Amino acid sequence: MADLTTQHPHVGLLLCSQFAAGEDPAARFEEQLDQVRLVRDAGFGSVFASQHYLAHPFQYLHPLPVLARIIPELGDMRMGTAISLLALPSPVDLAEQVATLDILSNGRMILGVGLGYRDIEFSAFGMGRTGRLRRYLDNLELVRALWTQDRVTFHSDHATLEDVPVALRPVQRPHPPIWMAAHTETAIRRTAEMGLPWVAAAAHVDEEHLARQVAVYREESAALQQGAPELPLLQEVYVAPTEEQALEVVRRSLAIKYEAYAQWGQDQVLPESQSFDKEFDELRRGRFLIGDPRGVRERIRRLQTVARPTQLLLRMQWPGMTQQETISSMELFVEEVLPHLDWRPQTQP
Repeated sequence: MADLTTQHPHVGLLLCSQFAAGEDPAARFEEQLDQVRLVRDAGFGSVFASQHYLAHPFQYLHPLPVLARIIPELGDMRMGTAISLLALPSPVDLAEQVATLDILSNGRMILGVGLGYRDIEFSAFGMGRTGRLRRYLDNLELVRALWTQDRVTFHSDHATLEDVPVALRPVQRPHPPIWMAAHTETAIRRTAEMGLPWVAAAAHVDEEHLARQVAVYREESAALQQGAPELPLLQEVYVAPTEEQALEVVRRSLAIKYEAYAQWGQDQVLPESQSFDKEFDELRRGRFLIGDPRGVRERIRRLQTVARPTQLLLRMQWPGMTQQETISSMELFVEEVLPHLDWRPQTQP
């Protein structure tokens, strides 16, 4: 790969820590460390890890230990979760783990959070449907309090602190950035009302629906005088010398991934028009960055026009994709796509 020194802080890597049952997860994770080193040397700005529990048919690594391990590989990059399922764990435990990661990384941690949608995860943590949102918002409030207050008093159905002194503090003040994932219009408006960056999942919706979501978020932020909010955007990307070669690799892996996601019920939290139950060619035309370098460059420029993201977080591997296939795509992206991006995000509505 060419020696590239240009910095691209607006581009991040979203690791695919999902390995098929039966694979050697230790060996596959070592491959991910090579991916982190590749994007570090290419000037990427960040690396993120995602989360699901009981994620059969995948072995899904927990994001916080993954992030702890990659700290020595980061160079100047930031790191974070995209996303953590905030309603499930103890907020005290999560606050202290994330503060610890911020300390270990010398202030480079970002906490991306989301409510989640899988009944099996909520049931495993002793929750039904009732009260999920309240717990999610309560946990966020308590995590912030534990990072910013010298003494914390907090009462909820699942956590009670009565004038408890707090000593552990993250490096970043007042606290590490918090990003919020949201799929529905109500949840997107809530994110704007809270003054938090919205993590837009462009891979899960088509361009028209994404544009409507972005308009809702920015209009609500403007109405509340929240300023020009950050808008990190998640996207799937695979680059090959020709579009046909890219599709040949991706068709197999995306079929595995999105069959599992549909089984999990992820498309049930989206409007009917955004169902995953579509032919592959229709799905990839509306949602993914798949093709030759020129085509991927054009799609990214289109995303910039439609969504005006402040950061682009790229998942560049899916379950079933070999390391050779992944590295080939990443190197082609670094050499023939990244240098040609004119990144001038416009955050004003």
